[in-house]
Amino acid sequence: MPAIYVHIPFCKQKCAYCDFNSYPGLDAAHGAYIDALVSEISAEAARFNRASTNTIYIGGGTPTLLAPERIGRVLNVIKENFTVVSDAEISIEANPETITHEKLAALRDAGINRLSMGFQSLDDELLELLGRKHTAAQAVDAFRVARGAGFENISIDLIFGIPGQSLANWALTLEQAIALDPEHLSCYGLTIESGTALERAIDESAVSRPDEDLQADMLLYTMDSLYESGYEHYEISNYAKPGFACKHNLTYWDGGDYLGFGAGAHSKAGRARYSNVAEPAKYIESAGSDARIAESVEQSVADEMSEAMFLGLRKMDGVNPEEFHARFDQAIDSVFGEAIEDLVGVGLLVRNTNLRLTPKGILLGNEVFSRFV
Repeated sequence: MPAIYVHIPFCKQKCAYCDFNSYPGLDAAHGAYIDALVSEISAEAARFNRASTNTIYIGGGTPTLLAPERIGRVLNVIKENFTVVSDAEISIEANPETITHEKLAALRDAGINRLSMGFQSLDDELLELLGRKHTAAQAVDAFRVARGAGFENISIDLIFGIPGQSLANWALTLEQAIALDPEHLSCYGLTIESGTALERAIDESAVSRPDEDLQADMLLYTMDSLYESGYEHYEISNYAKPGFACKHNLTYWDGGDYLGFGAGAHSKAGRARYSNVAEPAKYIESAGSDARIAESVEQSVADEMSEAMFLGLRKMDGVNPEEFHARFDQAIDSVFGEAIEDLVGVGLLVRNTNLRLTPKGILLGNEVFSRFV
Protein backbone atom coordinates (compact mmCIF):
# COMPACT_ATOMS: atom_id res chain seq x y z
CA MET A 1 0.00 0.00 0.00
CA PRO A 2 1.78 3.16 -1.15
CA ALA A 3 2.09 6.31 0.92
CA ILE A 4 0.96 9.50 -0.80
CA TYR A 5 2.93 12.73 -0.64
CA VAL A 6 1.64 16.07 -1.96
CA HIS A 7 4.10 18.93 -2.40
CA ILE A 8 3.00 22.55 -1.96
CA PRO A 9 6.01 24.65 -3.02
CA PHE A 10 4.81 28.06 -1.82
CA CYS A 11 6.15 29.98 1.16
CA LYS A 12 6.07 33.53 2.53
CA GLN A 13 9.83 33.85 2.71
CA LYS A 14 12.76 31.55 2.04
CA CYS A 15 14.34 30.64 5.38
CA ALA A 16 18.09 31.19 5.70
CA TYR A 17 18.88 27.47 6.07
CA CYS A 18 16.36 26.12 3.55
CA ASP A 19 17.28 24.32 0.33
CA PHE A 20 13.85 22.70 -0.16
CA ASN A 21 11.89 23.13 -3.37
CA SER A 22 10.00 26.21 -2.18
CA TYR A 23 9.25 29.63 -3.64
CA PRO A 24 8.05 32.89 -2.08
CA GLY A 25 5.95 35.44 -3.95
CA LEU A 26 3.87 33.08 -6.10
CA ASP A 27 0.46 33.65 -4.51
CA ALA A 28 -1.13 34.25 -7.92
CA ALA A 29 -0.21 30.70 -8.97
CA HIS A 30 -2.05 28.92 -6.14
CA GLY A 31 -5.22 28.22 -8.13
CA ALA A 32 -3.46 26.99 -11.25
CA TYR A 33 -1.19 24.81 -9.14
CA ILE A 34 -4.13 23.08 -7.45
CA ASP A 35 -5.70 22.51 -10.88
CA ALA A 36 -2.43 20.88 -11.96
CA LEU A 37 -2.34 18.67 -8.86
CA VAL A 38 -5.88 17.50 -9.55
CA SER A 39 -4.89 16.65 -13.14
CA GLU A 40 -1.79 14.73 -12.06
CA ILE A 41 -3.54 12.76 -9.32
CA SER A 42 -6.41 11.82 -11.64
CA ALA A 43 -4.02 10.75 -14.42
CA GLU A 44 -1.77 8.69 -12.14
CA ALA A 45 -4.62 6.93 -10.35
CA ALA A 46 -5.44 4.85 -13.42
CA ARG A 47 -1.94 3.36 -13.32
CA PHE A 48 -2.39 2.18 -9.73
CA ASN A 49 -5.94 0.78 -9.94
CA ARG A 50 -7.35 2.63 -6.91
CA ALA A 51 -4.48 1.47 -4.70
CA SER A 52 -5.05 1.61 -0.97
CA THR A 53 -3.12 4.04 1.19
CA ASN A 54 -2.86 4.49 4.95
CA THR A 55 -0.95 7.77 4.92
CA ILE A 56 -1.18 11.08 3.10
CA TYR A 57 1.36 13.81 3.82
CA ILE A 58 1.03 17.38 2.54
CA GLY A 59 4.41 19.12 2.78
CA GLY A 60 6.21 22.12 1.40
CA GLY A 61 6.93 24.93 1.37
CA THR A 62 4.16 26.05 3.66
CA PRO A 63 0.94 24.22 2.76
CA THR A 64 -1.08 26.25 5.25
CA LEU A 65 -0.52 29.35 3.10
CA LEU A 66 -3.26 27.94 0.89
CA ALA A 67 -6.96 28.37 1.57
CA PRO A 68 -8.35 25.26 3.32
CA GLU A 69 -10.80 24.79 0.45
CA ARG A 70 -7.88 24.19 -1.89
CA ILE A 71 -6.34 21.61 0.42
CA GLY A 72 -9.77 20.00 0.73
CA ARG A 73 -10.06 19.80 -3.05
CA VAL A 74 -6.76 17.93 -3.27
CA LEU A 75 -7.80 15.49 -0.53
CA ASN A 76 -11.15 14.91 -2.23
CA VAL A 77 -9.54 13.97 -5.54
CA ILE A 78 -7.20 11.58 -3.72
CA LYS A 79 -10.16 9.95 -2.00
CA GLU A 80 -12.03 9.72 -5.32
CA ASN A 81 -9.12 7.99 -7.04
CA PHE A 82 -7.47 5.94 -4.28
CA THR A 83 -8.78 3.82 -1.42
CA VAL A 84 -7.92 5.75 1.75
CA VAL A 85 -8.27 3.41 4.72
CA SER A 86 -10.56 4.54 7.53
CA ASP A 87 -7.75 5.11 10.06
CA ALA A 88 -5.32 6.74 7.61
CA GLU A 89 -2.81 9.23 8.99
CA ILE A 90 -3.35 12.48 7.05
CA SER A 91 -0.73 15.11 7.88
CA ILE A 92 -0.08 18.68 6.87
CA GLU A 93 2.91 20.89 7.60
CA ALA A 94 2.09 24.26 9.15
CA ASN A 95 4.04 27.36 10.11
CA PRO A 96 2.82 29.24 13.19
CA GLU A 97 2.25 32.59 11.44
CA THR A 98 -0.20 30.97 8.98
CA ILE A 99 -2.45 29.38 11.58
CA THR A 100 -5.90 30.50 12.72
CA HIS A 101 -8.61 28.57 14.52
CA GLU A 102 -10.91 28.90 11.53
CA LYS A 103 -8.30 27.56 9.09
CA LEU A 104 -7.42 24.60 11.26
CA ALA A 105 -11.06 23.76 11.91
CA ALA A 106 -11.64 23.75 8.15
CA LEU A 107 -8.62 21.50 7.62
CA ARG A 108 -9.94 19.12 10.27
CA ASP A 109 -13.28 19.03 8.45
CA ALA A 110 -11.41 18.26 5.21
CA GLY A 111 -9.85 15.17 6.82
CA ILE A 112 -6.49 16.35 8.16
CA ASN A 113 -5.83 14.56 11.48
CA ARG A 114 -2.12 15.23 12.08
CA LEU A 115 -0.32 18.56 12.22
CA SER A 116 3.45 19.01 11.80
CA MET A 117 4.33 22.43 13.17
CA GLY A 118 7.56 24.15 12.16
CA PHE A 119 8.72 25.86 15.35
CA GLN A 120 12.49 25.36 14.69
CA SER A 121 13.34 27.38 17.81
CA LEU A 122 11.70 29.08 20.78
CA ASP A 123 14.28 31.85 20.95
CA ASP A 124 13.42 35.02 19.05
CA GLU A 125 17.02 35.94 18.21
CA LEU A 126 17.67 32.50 16.75
CA LEU A 127 14.38 32.56 14.85
CA GLU A 128 15.48 35.83 13.27
CA LEU A 129 18.87 34.36 12.34
CA LEU A 130 17.09 31.42 10.69
CA GLY A 131 14.87 33.79 8.72
CA ARG A 132 11.65 32.57 10.30
CA LYS A 133 8.54 34.77 10.07
CA HIS A 134 7.15 34.00 13.54
CA THR A 135 8.13 34.63 17.15
CA ALA A 136 8.43 32.11 19.95
CA ALA A 137 5.20 33.41 21.49
CA GLN A 138 3.38 32.97 18.17
CA ALA A 139 4.59 29.38 17.98
CA VAL A 140 3.28 28.55 21.44
CA ASP A 141 -0.02 30.32 20.72
CA ALA A 142 -0.38 28.44 17.42
CA PHE A 143 0.06 25.12 19.22
CA ARG A 144 -2.71 26.02 21.65
CA VAL A 145 -4.93 27.12 18.78
CA ALA A 146 -4.35 23.73 17.14
CA ARG A 147 -5.40 21.95 20.32
CA GLY A 148 -8.47 24.16 20.50
CA ALA A 149 -9.31 23.23 16.90
CA GLY A 150 -9.39 19.56 17.90
CA PHE A 151 -5.99 18.25 16.80
CA GLU A 152 -4.94 15.30 18.95
CA ASN A 153 -1.83 14.37 16.98
CA ILE A 154 0.64 17.25 16.75
CA SER A 155 4.33 17.13 15.94
CA ILE A 156 6.81 19.94 16.61
CA ASP A 157 9.93 20.45 14.48
CA LEU A 158 13.00 21.89 16.22
CA ILE A 159 16.57 22.61 15.09
CA PHE A 160 19.64 22.47 17.34
CA GLY A 161 23.21 23.51 16.71
CA ILE A 162 22.20 26.94 15.40
CA PRO A 163 25.10 29.43 15.34
CA GLY A 164 25.20 31.21 18.69
CA GLN A 165 22.99 28.62 20.41
CA SER A 166 24.30 27.28 23.72
CA LEU A 167 23.46 23.95 25.29
CA ALA A 168 21.53 25.82 27.99
CA ASN A 169 19.52 27.66 25.33
CA TRP A 170 18.69 24.40 23.56
CA ALA A 171 17.73 22.78 26.87
CA LEU A 172 15.31 25.65 27.55
CA THR A 173 13.73 25.36 24.08
CA LEU A 174 13.33 21.62 24.50
CA GLU A 175 11.84 22.08 27.99
CA GLN A 176 9.31 24.59 26.65
CA ALA A 177 8.35 22.30 23.78
CA ILE A 178 7.92 19.29 26.09
CA ALA A 179 5.70 21.41 28.36
CA LEU A 180 3.24 21.79 25.47
CA ASP A 181 2.85 17.99 25.51
CA PRO A 182 3.00 17.26 21.76
CA GLU A 183 2.56 13.70 20.59
CA HIS A 184 5.71 13.84 18.47
CA LEU A 185 8.92 15.85 18.15
CA SER A 186 11.42 15.99 15.31
CA CYS A 187 14.77 17.40 16.45
CA TYR A 188 17.34 18.03 13.74
CA GLY A 189 20.96 19.08 13.96
CA LEU A 190 21.43 22.09 11.69
CA THR A 191 23.07 21.27 8.38
CA ILE A 192 24.52 24.10 6.30
CA GLU A 193 23.20 23.47 2.81
CA SER A 194 24.91 24.72 -0.32
CA GLY A 195 23.51 27.88 -1.84
CA THR A 196 21.53 28.99 1.21
CA ALA A 197 21.60 32.42 2.80
CA LEU A 198 23.05 30.87 5.95
CA GLU A 199 25.96 29.39 4.02
CA ARG A 200 26.68 32.81 2.51
CA ALA A 201 26.57 34.41 5.96
CA ILE A 202 29.08 31.85 7.26
CA ASP A 203 31.34 32.31 4.25
CA GLU A 204 31.27 36.08 4.87
CA SER A 205 32.05 35.49 8.60
CA ALA A 206 28.79 37.16 9.58
CA VAL A 207 27.89 34.12 11.71
CA SER A 208 29.92 31.20 13.02
CA ARG A 209 29.81 27.68 11.64
CA PRO A 210 27.95 25.19 13.88
CA ASP A 211 30.19 23.44 16.40
CA GLU A 212 30.02 19.67 15.72
CA ASP A 213 31.03 18.72 19.26
CA LEU A 214 28.37 20.98 20.72
CA GLN A 215 25.80 19.51 18.32
CA ALA A 216 26.74 16.05 19.60
CA ASP A 217 26.23 17.18 23.20
CA MET A 218 22.85 18.63 22.23
CA LEU A 219 21.81 15.38 20.58
CA LEU A 220 22.75 13.35 23.66
CA TYR A 221 20.85 15.81 25.86
CA THR A 222 17.82 15.52 23.57
CA MET A 223 17.82 11.74 23.71
CA ASP A 224 18.02 11.69 27.51
CA SER A 225 15.51 14.48 28.07
CA LEU A 226 12.84 13.09 25.76
CA TYR A 227 13.28 9.56 27.09
CA GLU A 228 12.73 10.87 30.63
CA SER A 229 9.61 12.69 29.36
CA GLY A 230 8.03 9.51 27.99
CA TYR A 231 8.93 9.78 24.31
CA GLU A 232 10.20 6.81 22.32
CA HIS A 233 13.28 7.52 20.22
CA TYR A 234 12.30 5.60 17.08
CA GLU A 235 14.49 7.25 14.41
CA ILE A 236 17.68 9.29 14.63
CA SER A 237 15.83 12.63 14.64
CA ASN A 238 12.33 11.57 15.70
CA TYR A 239 10.62 10.95 19.01
CA ALA A 240 7.02 9.97 19.72
CA LYS A 241 4.67 9.04 22.49
CA PRO A 242 3.66 5.37 22.22
CA GLY A 243 1.43 4.89 19.18
CA PHE A 244 2.30 8.24 17.56
CA ALA A 245 5.33 7.42 15.38
CA CYS A 246 4.87 8.99 11.95
CA LYS A 247 3.43 6.29 9.65
CA HIS A 248 4.33 8.26 6.56
CA ASN A 249 8.03 8.60 7.28
CA LEU A 250 8.23 4.99 8.45
CA THR A 251 7.11 4.01 4.94
CA TYR A 252 10.28 5.66 3.58
CA TRP A 253 12.60 4.14 6.17
CA ASP A 254 11.03 0.69 5.74
CA GLY A 255 11.56 0.79 1.97
CA GLY A 256 7.86 0.98 1.11
CA ASP A 257 6.36 2.43 -2.06
CA TYR A 258 5.21 6.04 -2.23
CA LEU A 259 3.55 8.30 -4.77
CA GLY A 260 4.59 11.92 -4.89
CA PHE A 261 2.38 14.56 -6.48
CA GLY A 262 3.39 18.15 -7.20
CA ALA A 263 6.44 20.12 -8.26
CA GLY A 264 9.66 18.25 -7.51
CA ALA A 265 7.86 15.33 -5.85
CA HIS A 266 9.49 11.90 -5.93
CA SER A 267 7.83 8.50 -6.32
CA LYS A 268 8.88 4.88 -5.76
CA ALA A 269 7.04 1.90 -7.21
CA GLY A 270 9.04 -1.28 -6.74
CA ARG A 271 12.48 -0.57 -8.20
CA ALA A 272 11.19 2.26 -10.38
CA ARG A 273 11.96 5.81 -9.22
CA TYR A 274 10.79 9.00 -10.86
CA SER A 275 10.50 12.66 -9.99
CA ASN A 276 8.58 15.65 -11.30
CA VAL A 277 9.95 18.89 -12.67
CA ALA A 278 10.79 21.21 -9.78
CA GLU A 279 9.71 24.64 -11.02
CA PRO A 280 6.02 25.33 -10.32
CA ALA A 281 5.42 27.02 -13.69
CA LYS A 282 6.82 24.05 -15.62
CA TYR A 283 4.87 21.66 -13.44
CA ILE A 284 1.62 23.54 -14.03
CA GLU A 285 2.19 23.37 -17.80
CA SER A 286 2.87 19.63 -17.82
CA ALA A 287 1.06 18.07 -14.86
CA GLY A 288 -1.51 16.11 -16.86
CA SER A 289 1.11 14.34 -18.97
CA ASP A 290 4.38 12.44 -18.74
CA ALA A 291 6.15 15.68 -19.69
CA ARG A 292 6.09 16.54 -15.97
CA ILE A 293 8.60 13.76 -15.23
CA ALA A 294 12.10 15.17 -14.90
CA GLU A 295 13.92 11.92 -14.14
CA SER A 296 13.09 8.23 -14.20
CA VAL A 297 15.40 5.38 -13.22
CA GLU A 298 15.20 1.68 -12.50
CA GLN A 299 17.25 0.85 -9.42
CA SER A 300 19.47 -2.20 -9.36
CA VAL A 301 19.11 -4.84 -6.69
CA ALA A 302 22.45 -3.68 -5.28
CA ASP A 303 21.09 -0.13 -4.97
CA GLU A 304 17.97 -1.44 -3.24
CA MET A 305 20.05 -3.42 -0.74
CA SER A 306 22.25 -0.40 0.03
CA GLU A 307 19.19 1.75 0.56
CA ALA A 308 17.62 -0.86 2.82
CA MET A 309 20.68 -0.62 5.04
CA PHE A 310 21.21 3.12 5.32
CA LEU A 311 17.49 3.90 5.65
CA GLY A 312 16.78 0.97 7.95
CA LEU A 313 19.65 1.85 10.27
CA ARG A 314 18.14 5.31 10.79
CA LYS A 315 15.46 3.55 12.86
CA MET A 316 16.30 2.61 16.41
CA ASP A 317 14.88 -0.86 15.67
CA GLY A 318 17.54 -1.18 13.00
CA VAL A 319 17.63 -3.80 10.23
CA ASN A 320 16.33 -7.32 10.69
CA PRO A 321 18.57 -9.84 8.86
CA GLU A 322 15.71 -12.30 8.32
CA GLU A 323 13.56 -9.61 6.71
CA PHE A 324 16.52 -8.57 4.56
CA HIS A 325 16.92 -12.19 3.39
CA ALA A 326 13.19 -12.53 2.68
CA ARG A 327 13.20 -9.34 0.60
CA PHE A 328 16.40 -9.92 -1.41
CA ASP A 329 16.96 -13.70 -1.18
CA GLN A 330 20.48 -13.04 0.05
CA ALA A 331 21.97 -13.23 3.53
CA ILE A 332 22.87 -9.82 4.89
CA ASP A 333 26.39 -10.97 5.79
CA SER A 334 27.04 -12.28 2.29
CA VAL A 335 26.47 -8.76 0.97
CA PHE A 336 27.67 -6.47 3.76
CA GLY A 337 29.53 -8.78 6.13
CA GLU A 338 32.85 -6.92 6.01
CA ALA A 339 31.27 -3.50 6.65
CA ILE A 340 29.11 -4.90 9.46
CA GLU A 341 32.08 -6.60 11.13
CA ASP A 342 34.14 -3.41 10.95
CA LEU A 343 31.37 -1.23 12.36
CA VAL A 344 30.59 -3.66 15.18
CA GLY A 345 34.31 -3.80 15.95
CA VAL A 346 34.60 -0.03 16.43
CA GLY A 347 31.41 0.17 18.46
CA LEU A 348 29.15 1.90 15.92
CA LEU A 349 26.80 -1.05 15.38
CA VAL A 350 25.52 -3.73 17.71
CA ARG A 351 24.29 -7.10 16.54
CA ASN A 352 21.55 -8.95 18.42
CA THR A 353 18.26 -9.94 16.76
CA ASN A 354 18.62 -6.84 14.58
CA LEU A 355 21.56 -4.71 13.51
CA ARG A 356 21.27 -1.37 15.33
CA LEU A 357 23.23 1.81 15.81
CA THR A 358 24.93 2.16 19.18
CA PRO A 359 24.76 5.55 20.97
CA LYS A 360 28.16 6.28 19.42
CA GLY A 361 26.80 5.15 16.05
CA ILE A 362 23.90 7.59 16.33
CA LEU A 363 26.39 10.43 16.75
CA LEU A 364 28.41 9.21 13.78
CA GLY A 365 25.47 8.06 11.66
CA ASN A 366 26.75 9.46 8.38
CA GLU A 367 29.99 7.56 8.81
CA VAL A 368 28.02 4.34 9.30
CA PHE A 369 25.69 4.95 6.35
CA SER A 370 28.59 5.69 4.01
CA ARG A 371 29.80 2.10 4.42
CA PHE A 372 26.67 0.83 2.68
CA VAL A 373 26.57 3.22 -0.27
